[in-house]
Amino acid sequence: MTQLNASAKPITKGFSAPVIGLIEHAQRLNKWSIYLIYLAIALFLLFGTLKSLSQFKDSQTIYTLFHWVPYGLVGLTIPLSCYVAFILYRYRLSQPSMLALCIGMGFGLFAISSYVALAAWIGVAFMFKANLTRFFNFIQESRQTETQHA
Repeated sequence: MTQLNASAKPITKGFSAPVIGLIEHAQRLNKWSIYLIYLAIALFLLFGTLKSLSQFKDSQTIYTLFHWVPYGLVGLTIPLSCYVAFILYRYRLSQPSMLALCIGMGFGLFAISSYVALAAWIGVAFMFKANLTRFFNFIQESRQTETQHA
């Protein structure tokens, strides 16, 4: 009897092909989070440099861009990071206590300062990148050993 949802790809170490696809999607979203963080840092440096020039010293527009654009870009990564954390938790790719600490500190630091909290969210995306990289290295190694033993 065949299964209706049987995939063409074999199951690798307990992960079916749709689950691997979902985790790869989370990895792509996390990569976009990291790109947004790089863009936020670059714009922070650019607008900060422009603000320090004598021509733009009294420019309220440059100050507003300097202040709010990096916050907005890092703020866009928060829902993406929460989704990636859910995927990491759902498939036990990271310890639940580490995820709770990471997300909890990110949200908890908003009580102290938005600047400190957004700095913490920069680290969240990079921690998730390390977790996802380790997972896909594990999958790659297991596929190589499966092909060697076949």
